[in-house]
Amino acid sequence: MQTHPTPPSLYPAQAEARRILLERVYNLRDIGGYPTIDGRRTKWRTLFRSDSLHRLTPAGRDELLNLGLRTVIDLRYREELAGAPNVFKESPHVHYRPIALYELDDPAIAERRPENLDEVYRLILAHGRSRLKQILEALTEPGALPGLVHCTAGKDRTGVVIALLLCTLGVPDDIIVEDFALSGAYAAPILDELRMQAAREGWDMEWYNRLLESDPAIMRRTLAHLREAYGGATAYWRAAGVADEQLERLRAALLE
Repeated sequence: MQTHPTPPSLYPAQAEARRILLERVYNLRDIGGYPTIDGRRTKWRTLFRSDSLHRLTPAGRDELLNLGLRTVIDLRYREELAGAPNVFKESPHVHYRPIALYELDDPAIAERRPENLDEVYRLILAHGRSRLKQILEALTEPGALPGLVHCTAGKDRTGVVIALLLCTLGVPDDIIVEDFALSGAYAAPILDELRMQAAREGWDMEWYNRLLESDPAIMRRTLAHLREAYGGATAYWRAAGVADEQLERLRAALLE
């Protein structure tokens, strides 16, 4: 088994408050407390990011409900949903929203295998715009927050969504990149499990290991691509049909 050292933090005093340790969930954390370029700060206990919740115990489920959880956005594709149903799928207390950023049979994915995470993230931005809009709409509905966004490892699909949201809120690139890189340490048990499963199934491990990286440079390049190709986060949302008023609702909900 590989070792995964915890990366140094720009805000070490927040590390304990940010990560939420629940049994059988590994990459669950709060995106509160991040400063923005205009002197504001993201709200604590308002938006969470996580790996899959299908392993969550009843005690863990209750703990999230005690934090006020109201919306769960599940980014996994249909095969993942069927094989590992979300524990909040039938919950009367939480609005469960399955919004797959992509499906494996989507033409952009099926036609050509992405060779690395840079390509995966660019495909999400290029072809997932309508689904990303749905996510923003879900998070800005009245009473939607606190909310939680997750995929399988909480690293890639969740990473792109959270990065786009943090960029929209005005969080500096260095902090967005650091937030992304934390998954390399926190999601280690899941990534090791995925790696072993892929090896058993005879996958191309050199290729697959590239998809399990959490190299900060990947997210830094993705943020640069967001600006170069789309004009930045706000311009990206506008092109997706999101009104400025809705972006202001998002900022009002997530910033203090």
